[in-house]
Amino acid sequence: MKRIFSITFLMVLLFTSNALAGFSSYSEISSSDSVIAPIQIKNKGIYNLVVSIQFLNAPTEDKVYKSDPYDKFMRRLKVEWSGIAINQILKAKEQSINDLANLKANIEGDISKLANQLKSKYSVDKNAEVVFSLSNFFLLETKDK
Repeated sequence: MKRIFSITFLMVLLFTSNALAGFSSYSEISSSDSVIAPIQIKNKGIYNLVVSIQFLNAPTEDKVYKSDPYDKFMRRLKVEWSGIAINQILKAKEQSINDLANLKANIEGDISKLANQLKSKYSVDKNAEVVFSLSNFFLLETKDK
């Protein structure tokens, strides 16, 4: 009787630990990151522009979003977006407050272009959805003001 109980207990323990092992690999549904770069605002001086992005890691339930190539593609995109944003901000000449909307659109457009370029590099279907949002886009006064 003890032997049957011991074997049953070990089997339950074995299957339970295997079931819970998959839980540890669960990834967040979205991820976010931010960059800060200086920008000249007309008649106001230099401010820090804060840009935050949020990526949806698995936009649909299709298996293409659970593949290794898609994961690698998203990891690369999450690293390279910040270079694009900083480059756009630093090359922008003196901006008015109204010009910031165009700057934001340029950043979003360049990130979309980068995503399309990286899809072919990582063998991701060209129709694979990439969902992101520039969730924060605001100015901060510099400390010396």
